[in-house]
Amino acid sequence: MKPIHLALAASTLATPVFAQDTREMDAHVHGVSTAEIAVEHGKVEINIHAPGMDIVGFEYEATSAEDKDAVEAAIRTMLMPENVVALPEAAGCRLTEVLAHLHGGDRDHDDSDAHMDGDHDHEDHAEGDDHDHEDHAADDHDHSDEARHSEFHVSYAFACEDEDALTTISFPFFTQFANAQEIEAQYVTETGAGQAEITRDEPELTLE
Repeated sequence: MKPIHLALAASTLATPVFAQDTREMDAHVHGVSTAEIAVEHGKVEINIHAPGMDIVGFEYEATSAEDKDAVEAAIRTMLMPENVVALPEAAGCRLTEVLAHLHGGDRDHDDSDAHMDGDHDHEDHAEGDDHDHEDHAADDHDHSDEARHSEFHVSYAFACEDEDALTTISFPFFTQFANAQEIEAQYVTETGAGQAEITRDEPELTLE
């Protein structure tokens, strides 16, 4: 899947205020996810990053069976786009690609890299990623502590028959993940670019 942020960056070179907002949105904040959306020639790409706390209720390394099960369940949920995003039915969109994984600790865990017609393999989430107990006990919130924060990443690609009907995107994401409160969204269409705050109370983005 082509990195969606490249298109977003290209579209905002002439808008330094927007770029500043983009940098601020990169901050890891509990309750706040980020989304990058591109719509071009009937193709839609959606890229979402969500704090582990919002998705599974914790951000430490999943080592217990219960925590690993929670991570796997979350990824299975994300692999079905209807659980996370909803495009207008009139647009006639079909999923062409999906991937979901967990960034955990100071390295990435590729828990899933699945295409819509592929088998999903969710094994070995944290194999060989042992941390010192003293690190876990530390309460000084230094850079190493921040690096252990986990983040879920999911990307979708759709091909749509009627691009003119792509006027809104809804987010059942909030129904699936009770701790999620807000999505800071950036979007690019053939007519321009924008940003919006999508909330639990108003879970729909209007594309202008």
